[in-house]
Amino acid sequence: MLLQLDRICYTPPNFTRPLLTDISFALAAGEIITVTGITGAGKSTLLRLLNRLSEPTNGQILLNGENYRSLVPMRLRQRVMLVSQEPKLLGMKVRDTLAYPLQLQSIAADEIKQRIITIAEQFEILNDWFDRTELQLSVGQRQIIAIARGLITQPQILLLDEPIANLDFTTAEKVLTAIANITKSQQMGTIIVNHQLELAARFSDRLLYLQDGKLLLDKLSSSVDWQNLQQQIRAAETESMAEWE
Repeated sequence: MLLQLDRICYTPPNFTRPLLTDISFALAAGEIITVTGITGAGKSTLLRLLNRLSEPTNGQILLNGENYRSLVPMRLRQRVMLVSQEPKLLGMKVRDTLAYPLQLQSIAADEIKQRIITIAEQFEILNDWFDRTELQLSVGQRQIIAIARGLITQPQILLLDEPIANLDFTTAEKVLTAIANITKSQQMGTIIVNHQLELAARFSDRLLYLQDGKLLLDKLSSSVDWQNLQQQIRAAETESMAEWE
């Protein structure tokens, strides 16, 4: 198994209540998992734990059978790549931002050039994007480049936090298709935080539903009652809003 979580709990410093409680699941090579739930359910917190930006309070995480705590964080992050909801291109032009992580790994220039050509084809990145900075790209375009940058390093696991939030439906379909194709062909594992259940149903193998930091549902996508799940989420959102009133 590529990734295993065993009874993960997380309470940030100075917090009196946990943000995650007893989270257990596994991710296989070639598998896509969608994580959903209302705001505050613990989805982004989970991704941060998987990228070692935070450490679990209890429980353990294993990558290919190795305990996370035994792995050097920077090397782990090369194997487990996180693409945040608000991507930054570090002030670089698109071509440079795609090449940069490969240069850090001392990849040969010819290989870098070929990988950029390949990833551009997979995500339909236009030639006139390459000389643009992030200020010359839309938010949606920046999301696409950030996903491509994450995948160009060929990680074992890709973590995506709302990767299609700023894309129209057609573009979102194309991006998720590319992610799915790469996940299967490279036998990596992908975990996507996504609120768009119609697309989650089509582009994931399994679904995790979080509520109040607890894992309420872990099912194959083919066996999920998507209509009932949507009703559950709406009810949870209504309850959450009522608590703030």
